[in-house]
Amino acid sequence: MKNIKYDKDNFSFAYRVSAIIYNRDKTKILLFCGNNRNFYMLPGGKVHELEKSEDAIRREIKEEIGFEDLEFEMAGVSEEIVKEKNIHQITFTYKTIYKDEIKEEKFKSIETDWINFEWVDVNKLNNYEIHPSNIIKMLNNSKFEHIVEEISY
Repeated sequence: MKNIKYDKDNFSFAYRVSAIIYNRDKTKILLFCGNNRNFYMLPGGKVHELEKSEDAIRREIKEEIGFEDLEFEMAGVSEEIVKEKNIHQITFTYKTIYKDEIKEEKFKSIETDWINFEWVDVNKLNNYEIHPSNIIKMLNNSKFEHIVEEISY
C-alpha cells in the first residue's frame, strides 16, 4: 500500500497518525528525534491508502518500536501548515498507556537507525522543542482537540 502523501508544484500534503504513549503511571511520554533534527515529535507515521487511522497507528508503533497490544483512544486532530516550505499535514493523534516496565530511557527505532526514542518526564516537556508545539494540549485533556498550527522554521 502507498502512503497518503502527495507532492505537486512545490506543495506537499501528508496524512499522518501519531501517539501519545504514556508509561504506566503517566509520568512520562515517549518522544522521538531524528539524527539531523533539533526538535522532537510523537511516534507515528503516514497512513496508507484505504487504511483506518487506528490501524495505521497500531502498524506504525509495531514497526518502529515493536510495541503491540496497546489500547488506543482518539485524542484529537492537528493540522500543521509550514508556509515557507509549502507543507500541509493532517495528523490524527491517539493516546495509550505502555503497561510494561521501561527497559531503556533512550533507544533506537527497530525499523531505522536515524530515529531516536526517549522517555520524557511530562513535567519537563517545556525543556524540549516539540513539533507541533500545540500537541502538548492533548496530553491531559479528556475532550477531543482540533489544533491548527502555522509553523515557521
